[in-house]
Amino acid sequence: MAANVAVRVEAVSKRFRIFHQRHQTLKQTVLSGRRARYEELWALRDVSLQVEQGTTFGIIGENGSGKSTLLKVMAGILKPDQGAVGVEGRLAALLELGAGFHPEYSGRENIYLNGALLGLTRRMVDGIFDQIVEFSELARFIDNPVKTYSSGMYARLGFAISVFVDPDVLIVDEILAVGDASFQRRCYQRIDDMKAQGKTLVLVSHALDTIVEHCRDCAWLDEGQLRALGPVREVVPQYLAAVSEREEKSMATSAARLHQEVPSGRLGVGVTEVRFIGPDGPGHQFKSGKDFEVQVEYHSPSKTLRGARFSIDFVRGDGVLAFSTSSNGTEENELPGSGVVRLQVPSLPLMDGLYRLGVTIFDAATDEPYTVLANAFPFRVLQEDFETAPSERGVAHLEHSWLLPVQA
Repeated sequence: MAANVAVRVEAVSKRFRIFHQRHQTLKQTVLSGRRARYEELWALRDVSLQVEQGTTFGIIGENGSGKSTLLKVMAGILKPDQGAVGVEGRLAALLELGAGFHPEYSGRENIYLNGALLGLTRRMVDGIFDQIVEFSELARFIDNPVKTYSSGMYARLGFAISVFVDPDVLIVDEILAVGDASFQRRCYQRIDDMKAQGKTLVLVSHALDTIVEHCRDCAWLDEGQLRALGPVREVVPQYLAAVSEREEKSMATSAARLHQEVPSGRLGVGVTEVRFIGPDGPGHQFKSGKDFEVQVEYHSPSKTLRGARFSIDFVRGDGVLAFSTSSNGTEENELPGSGVVRLQVPSLPLMDGLYRLGVTIFDAATDEPYTVLANAFPFRVLQEDFETAPSERGVAHLEHSWLLPVQA
């Protein structure tokens, strides 16, 4: 391999068999008189890329696109059916939860086991053992079998082992998502430290802000094929455009189906339809910073609806509540039995991402809900200018300006 290349993937393809009728015993095979039926699935097709030494490389794509398969091929866990992979130096991989752990062994024993698998002597593991335990915060449980560990404890121990064995190349899958916020912050701080030391990292994440923040280049996989490869600022917008196009069709279909299937709630009060309105009219994709309106069409069996209160929740795709608001319904308020409630949001402040809207109608007198539609209505927010993405992250965009000191 070239001197400055840490990982090289050359025309790699990987195939799996999906069995529709697998024979469990020899007797079943003989009696059936035929082979088990299966179809072939190409998880990867002719994928080629290279990761330069000392860089952090991202891999993005939707579920089932082949990201995890590619990482396993890079790590040597899977053998490609076609093509080849080359890695320069010691490689550590943090992939599936619990991968590389023996469930019956204690945390202590698994640290030494993983060290041995990575080519470290017992004396070398002795030298980093305390650092691994301290970082994972598992001192109280280090002599317990790892089969008794929670998913978060697995992740902490696995990450600590992977980073303290001093790998030249570290491969990390979505496993960090199982940790709590404090653990994730420490992980990314450790990743930054490794970057400063000139280590090579390969990251897979559905959180695009993580890829944008930490990676210089990335690859976009789609149904096992490499759709784009290059700088993050070029590849991520292409990926988002494709995802948005698919989501627009999917959300329009879901909205039509939901419109037909939404049931009436208590006492026959319910939601007939929810519409999203932007500067260009109804839709499911809207630009951050532009005017935005939610229209909730409701119904009841009566000519009037007394004391109803409406509540709307904006929830980001990862479950974070971005904003919630309720109308000022009182017991004396009297609304038409059927009508449209509008929530107007001038200059939509939400950042780029997929969101879901929840609608609840309450009886203001008893605070009991008539109907609850939690996170039922999806829509996407797009940033006007992707170039600002590396410096702006989060849920909401705050109007701001920087005032830098002027040299006298």
